[in-house]
Amino acid sequence: MAEFNLEDIEEMKVDLQLEDGSTLECEVIYIFEWGGDDYAALTPVDESIEEIYFFGIEIEDKGGEPEITLLQIDDEEALEALADAFDEMLDEEEFDEDEDEAEDDGKWDEFINKKLD
Repeated sequence: MAEFNLEDIEEMKVDLQLEDGSTLECEVIYIFEWGGDDYAALTPVDESIEEIYFFGIEIEDKGGEPEITLLQIDDEEALEALADAFDEMLDEEEFDEDEDEAEDDGKWDEFINKKLD
């Protein structure tokens, strides 16, 4: 993956051209590497639409600014495998956050108990 601050890319707004000719404004919610390739997960800005769209991405440096090209994934099996991998990554992140919170809670409890003694 090209060297950019991914936080600048995540939350970027993208207009997707739909098959019926309409456009759907989406936000990049996650950029990740899987199987040696780069991918983006997008979700519609309109929160009433509960969808996640996956695209392959190419990121190029254009004078210090990232230029992202979205690549449509046509293979349904690959798309399903990608969605499963994405779910696993989110589960791992959530698990790691829960462990961090448990450590923080333990330190906080220890601090409080020392103050109460």
